[in-house]
Amino acid sequence: MSLAAEIFRALAPNAQGAYRAAFDRGGELFEQFEITTPLRVAHFLAQVLHESGGGAVLFENLRYTTPARLAQIFGLGNHSAAIRADEIPALLGRPEALAERVYGLGNPRKARELGNLEPGDGFRYRGGGLLQTTGRGNYRRMGQGCGVELEADPGLIVAPEHALKPALQEWAEGNLNLAADLNDIERITRRINGGFNGLADRRAWFARAWPLANGGTAAVEPWQAGGDSTDTRWLQQALNDLGAAPALVVDGKAGPATEAAVRRFQALAGLSADGVAGPVTRAAIRLRLDAIRGG
Repeated sequence: MSLAAEIFRALAPNAQGAYRAAFDRGGELFEQFEITTPLRVAHFLAQVLHESGGGAVLFENLRYTTPARLAQIFGLGNHSAAIRADEIPALLGRPEALAERVYGLGNPRKARELGNLEPGDGFRYRGGGLLQTTGRGNYRRMGQGCGVELEADPGLIVAPEHALKPALQEWAEGNLNLAADLNDIERITRRINGGFNGLADRRAWFARAWPLANGGTAAVEPWQAGGDSTDTRWLQQALNDLGAAPALVVDGKAGPATEAAVRRFQALAGLSADGVAGPVTRAAIRLRLDAIRGG
């Protein structure tokens, strides 16, 4: 049994049987995709366990029963579907109708983005599998990449013999082994999710997976094990130029000191102080640097 399979079983004892079987038989796939080092295994599992709800979710559950929850997820200002209050009663407890409204023809821009061009595509190609692949276009692309007819038969995305393949294909397309080697969970999350949704939970899963992947000990911190990132060197130097105190060691490793410095900058800049140097924070840093250098 591969290291990834052992850790998956330890962290997800209530996972769906199809997922457990996929991991149990996936040793050769993990070798093929070179997900064999502690950082790569821990980061891959962190994303999979978040997206699949600890291995419990095969397909996205769209059977909402309370108006407040449906509005919180898909309502005005919360989702591109912008479901109005008067629409909600007709969508409660009706997953097919909700999927069509959110991912299908009821949300034309999102439908085009996802490749859901036929009636029923929203539900047929709802989030599925270990990384919750969503949309006909993505099912087609992942299927073509891993040689499985996912568009013709979406159920194959959770079949034991195939469940790992689209997840590994997406991982490879994003060059996420490199991001894992740099211990860059923000970059990985942005590639998998399109943003930073669920970042705290992904970090929590990683914190549980890391000591198991690292020989049963957390003596070596993951940021110490990670490689030297040019992006992180730029960030550290930029924060130093803006007066980080204490000054950061510009070593390209995003450890606790770098995260703390990012939080301090965000607080001073009036941004959400989450310690994540995403596009908005980096843009603010560049603007502040330009202002200093222009003065």
